[in-house]
Amino acid sequence: MTHPIVATARGWIGTRFHHQGRLKKTDSHKGGVDCLGLLAGVAAELDLRGPDGMRLITADETNYAHQPDTSYLVARLSALLTPIPPGGILPGDIVLLRIDESPQHLAIVSDIGEGLGIIHAYALARAVVEHQLDDWWQERIEAAFRVQ
Repeated sequence: MTHPIVATARGWIGTRFHHQGRLKKTDSHKGGVDCLGLLAGVAAELDLRGPDGMRLITADETNYAHQPDTSYLVARLSALLTPIPPGGILPGDIVLLRIDESPQHLAIVSDIGEGLGIIHAYALARAVVEHQLDDWWQERIEAAFRVQ
C-alpha cells in the first residue's frame, strides 16, 4: 500500500517549478511550487502534524532566498519533524539534499519500481518530478526526517 504522503505528493507531479510558489497544478493552470512549497502543500492536504501536535502548514515560510540559510533550515526541520538516520529512510520520509555542496533541497522519499525514489520540485526539470533515488542522489542526502 502506498504511503499517504507519497500518494498525495504524486498528485503534484507536473506542477511547474516556481521559487516560493505554493500552487498545485489544475486542469486549467500549471501551478507553481518549489521544494519547500511541495512539502507545505502535501502537509496542508493531509493536515500533517509535528511531534507536538502542531499543524505543519502553520510553520510554512515563504520569505527565503534562492540559497537558503542551511543552519536555519536544518534547525526548523529538526524542530518540526523527527530526525532519522539517512540509512533508515522509508517512503513518506523527507530528505535534505546537498546541491552545489550546500544542503538546500528537499524531497519526499517514494517507492518506485523495486527501490526508493524521490518526489521533488526540481528547478532543472522546471517541475515536480519523481525518479529513482540512485547513487548520485543518495550521496547527496545530508539529513532525513520523518513525520510522526
